[in-house]
Order: sequence, then C-alpha cells, then structure tokens
Amino acid sequence: MKYQAQLSEINIYPIKSTAGISQSRVFVEKQGISFDRRFVVTDLQGRMLTARKHPKMVTIEACLLADGLLLSAPNHPSLKLCYQDFAMQEFECKIWSDRFDAYTTTEKANQWFSAVIGCEAVLLYCGKESNRYREKIETNVSFADGYPLLVISQGSLDELNRRASAPQTMSQFRTNLVVDGVAPFAEDSWKRLRIGEVEFEVKKPCQRCVMTTVNPEDGERMLNKEPTITLAKFRADQKGAVYFGMNIVALNEGVIKAGDKIEILETQQPVEYVEVE
Repeated sequence: MKYQAQLSEINIYPIKSTAGISQSRVFVEKQGISFDRRFVVTDLQGRMLTARKHPKMVTIEACLLADGLLLSAPNHPSLKLCYQDFAMQEFECKIWSDRFDAYTTTEKANQWFSAVIGCEAVLLYCGKESNRYREKIETNVSFADGYPLLVISQGSLDELNRRASAPQTMSQFRTNLVVDGVAPFAEDSWKRLRIGEVEFEVKKPCQRCVMTTVNPEDGERMLNKEPTITLAKFRADQKGAVYFGMNIVALNEGVIKAGDKIEILETQQPVEYVEVE
C-alpha cells in the first residue's frame, strides 16, 4: 500500500534534552542521524540529566561547526567546543538501564553546563561510533532514549491540536522525521518504509513522558497539562500510558533530504487505543 507522503522536516538534537536543529539533508547511520544525540549531560556518577527534571535544558542551543559545537543559553556566555580539545577519557554512562562507556569532553564544558543547569554536571561524547549496543534492536544507539529515530506525521499533530485545549508544536515531541501528506496516525500502520537512500523498520509506538509538557521556547510547563491530558483521552493503553509517534530503525545507511517521497513497503495492524470522554 502506497501513500502520497513526503518527508517535510528533519530534526537533530546534538545534545540530549537540548534544543533541536532543523536540517534539509542528512546522513543516516545505523545508530541514528549523524550528529543526533551524540552528547549527553550527566551527573558525576554518569547518570543522564534531562529536561524531565531540568526543563530549562530545552533552551540550550547548539550550532554545528566544522570543528565542534557553539553552545548558547539564555543569560549565559556562549561556549565553543572543539573536538580536538576533548580529553576522550572513558567514563561510564547510564541511559535508563543501559550502562556503557562514553568519553569526556572538556572541563570548561562541564563548568558551563553546571552553571546553566544549576547542579554539578559532566558533558559526555559518544564517540564516532557509540559503545551502546541494544540487543533488542540489534544495533548500536547514541544517547537517544531507546531507539535511534522517531517519526510523526503532520496529520497526527493536526488531529491532536483539533482536540487539545491549546496549540501544541512538533518540537515538543522531539521528532527526527516529520511526514506530510498522510492521514492522522497513518504512521501507526507502517512496518517498513523507504525515504531517499534509506529503508527503515518501524519498531513500536513511542510512549510519551512529562517532557512533552515543556514549552521548548522558554522551558516552562505547558498550561492545562497539555498535551498529556488530551492524549490520555484517545492515545492511551489500559495502564494509562500515552503514545504519539513511532520509533524506527534504519536498515542501511544513506542520505535522506526534506522533500523526499516516502514509499511504504510493508504495513502492520496498528495498536488500538480506547477513546474516553
């Protein structure tokens, strides 16, 4: 079954839990899009620090440079990070239940993030190829929560906004790939798809957490507990967990770009959610 679909947006998040960057053309690796979630901020024990507990992290911006990153945050001086300055010492990192070795960057970066977040912090780099191998999906993954990529259709966001008490934005959901030209939640039924040079497999619906309630513009919580309160009415399982978007993995490496047509190669029976008043 084919859809008249195209890739309308590509987003990367160089540092986990910080602001995204829109891209027009990217290289997709097995571990995710190049430069996506290649850095993570942790505490001194290597446990990830995220916007779930530190919502102002979403206002931290990274600009990609040829030799590193330029970081900025409201009311703080900017900081340039150069790859050649990284200490690259092994440092055990913990992303949910996964423990693996990442690499240290610079003491200046640690001090900068500590000042911005308000607690002692360490900036870690996953290296050219992440040491985090996830047996469940048989590939290595950078610092993303569990899967290398997330896809959401514009139609799904439009349907959410039709129901919600206030407008929600795609950036709240931190998706990598936005698809236009399909019905709301069409992505629920996809199993395999091709975009540009890359074939993807859809693994599972993405369970959403409190991070979706953080306004990416100012790091403040959204009013009326949106979008969770609305998603709970038509996108929740029997345990009350809400889902929006689909986790996917790349089956090969290659280039994709905004405007690429999307070919649906295989479909599956979508999860059914019970609507409540």
